[in-house]
Amino acid sequence: MQIHDTTLTYESLPSVYKLLDSIGFMWLIVLITVGIFAWIAAKLWHIHSIPKHLAKEKGLAQAKLVFWLCVLGLVWKPLWVLAVLAIVTDWDKVQHWLKGARS
Repeated sequence: MQIHDTTLTYESLPSVYKLLDSIGFMWLIVLITVGIFAWIAAKLWHIHSIPKHLAKEKGLAQAKLVFWLCVLGLVWKPLWVLAVLAIVTDWDKVQHWLKGARS
């Protein structure tokens, strides 16, 4: 059963095909893609370094620990969460609580 004639033929390619087939356009696409990935990586690094900057600003003794937890948190996320917790924890109260628990 035939619904329509199938005599449609294409004699030329679409006009945009020459642009898509050019090497210059493909390099432009590659550069834009690499630029987007680099921008995303920079933003992720900025987010991961927020605890490090806060630890430095507050002058915390565990600033190096927070730095390494942030860097390793890029691979394993719970370490980044520990870095954030290390900043917001009042270590004097924790130390006082530990000393009180030992007595």
